Amino acid sequence: MNLSKLINKGLITVYGPLVSFVIICGFTANWFTSNILKLEKADYIVAITVFIAISIGWIWWSFKIVKWKYWAFSKLTVDESYDLYIKAIESGLIWKTGSVFNKTEIWTEKDKIRWQKINPEVRKIFEIEDE
Repeated sequence: MNLSKLINKGLITVYGPLVSFVIICGFTANWFTSNILKLEKADYIVAITVFIAISIGWIWWSFKIVKWKYWAFSKLTVDESYDLYIKAIESGLIWKTGSVFNKTEIWTEKDKIRWQKINPEVRKIFEIEDE
């Protein structure tokens, strides 16, 4: 399977809407403060708006990355899964196993059930080993 296609689909479906949302919020806040509020300096309002948009975007990522993981890793062999795992980390799509940011993933009960259907060796890639 072409791993680059899986990565690209993840970047487009997870980060595409997230980045678009943040940019649109920033421009909208700038326009609103300049044209409606008639403020000459919109820096703080725009910065706060972008911060809030990034926070909302993180919630989006937390839901969507779980869906992408299941979709992508359910299509692969164990060896391909290791390669995809490395490429996904390198592309910034997922975090390395054990990262504190992985704790922000939001798994629904349906996601957990679906994940259990994936090859146990593939699931092991995402488990922290006791040292």
